[in-house]
Amino acid sequence: MTMGEVLEWLRSKGIKITPQRQEVIRVLAESKGSHSAEEILKKVQDRYSNMSLDTIYRTLSLFREQGLVNEVHFPGACRRFELNSEENHRHHLICLLCGKAEEFPCCPEDCLARVSECSPGFKVSGHTFKIYGYCQRCQ
Repeated sequence: MTMGEVLEWLRSKGIKITPQRQEVIRVLAESKGSHSAEEILKKVQDRYSNMSLDTIYRTLSLFREQGLVNEVHFPGACRRFELNSEENHRHHLICLLCGKAEEFPCCPEDCLARVSECSPGFKVSGHTFKIYGYCQRCQ
């Protein structure tokens, strides 16, 4: 999704597009992977020095509610955020000892299909998949 498409999509939802919100989207779109709110703030403050962490969290919360942003949780780590797009569709292997997370290239598509079978009235809007265990170094 291009920046213009994201902005148009937000407008269609009735969301006011402020320069600060555009900057948060730009930061997420131009960076790879997930970022903490503090990391996003540092990058946004390059252009908007008076922007607060509270504003970042409110913006991310709004975007998450609208399905534009995914919130990623890792044990023992802060919340992280990423733009919701096909290229950001990731799953993770997470070490319970050191907390290292690495991407897992497979998607449990058969589980998603089973949701439709078992709960036909439930509309899936997203999913995460995490496998917990011990990395090679911590075993």
